[in-house]
Amino acid sequence: MKRASLIMNPVSGTDEPNPMKLPDIIAALETEDIRADLAFTKPDESPALLAQRAVEEGYDMVIVGGGDGTVSEVAKGLIHAPIPLGIVPIGTYNNIARSLNIPTDLAQACQVIAQGQIKSIDVGQANNDAEHYFFEAAGVGLDAALFPLGEEVKDGQWGRTLQAVRLAISYQPQRLKIELDRPLANATTRTSLRQRFLRRQLATRSEFQLQALLVVIANGPYYGTGFTVAPDAVMDDGLLTVSVYRKFSKWELVRHFWSISRGQYHYNPKIETYQVAKVRLSSPSKLPFHIDGHQIGELPVTFQVVHQALKVLVPAETSSP
Repeated sequence: MKRASLIMNPVSGTDEPNPMKLPDIIAALETEDIRADLAFTKPDESPALLAQRAVEEGYDMVIVGGGDGTVSEVAKGLIHAPIPLGIVPIGTYNNIARSLNIPTDLAQACQVIAQGQIKSIDVGQANNDAEHYFFEAAGVGLDAALFPLGEEVKDGQWGRTLQAVRLAISYQPQRLKIELDRPLANATTRTSLRQRFLRRQLATRSEFQLQALLVVIANGPYYGTGFTVAPDAVMDDGLLTVSVYRKFSKWELVRHFWSISRGQYHYNPKIETYQVAKVRLSSPSKLPFHIDGHQIGELPVTFQVVHQALKVLVPAETSSP
């Protein structure tokens, strides 16, 4: 029987309190010959430290029960660790689990943990800082400016809603300089007619300046409240997907994010997309940036991928007959 440290968020999820799901999770794991020792996350103790402690205590794996916030915080304690992370997705959106094809059904998720395969996935990082890893996406521009107000609204401060609406309406495209780690011609995923005309210039240029409402740097396909921001993103290819929203009106931006909500995706030719291992963004203005919804600083910032930094249990690949 394998030993697992089960780290669980007692307050995430929407349908019922997570402790109510605990007996089903424990039973499903025991059915799969996994003995789980429970540890609840606490406001005064980092989930990453709980994961690191599990490594030191010789557990075979760490299992996290919660949503994307809990999963990412626990995962930070397992960067470059020798044991894998198992995910029981019981949060609100479960973007990380969805990116890895982990089912939301509790019994099926536990079956993946027991019978799946270990996959090493990439992690994003800001400014080469061990405290600033991200698993979904980072952002610069309008969404980074709105996130603090959005968190206050989620915490019940409804008076901030009007302030957020006013900010969104008044926000103007910002001047940015984007520096890629490779020539534009090698980084561009979709080449427009104008870019084909400038092919020679693209072959050597790796930086450009522009005005944009926002820039999203994605590690996986999904972000935020289930938005499909980077449908072609793969979590183990050693690349981040940079999406530039340059010539969008506010109404076009709202329509686009509505169209990609709930896991859908609709291609928009106005989005410029690049795939790189590292990108630096700077601006003459003091623009904030966020990672996985947490605003942590202002430009300039360098985002890079940490290739295959985290071992995760995912569904076993089925071979063709």
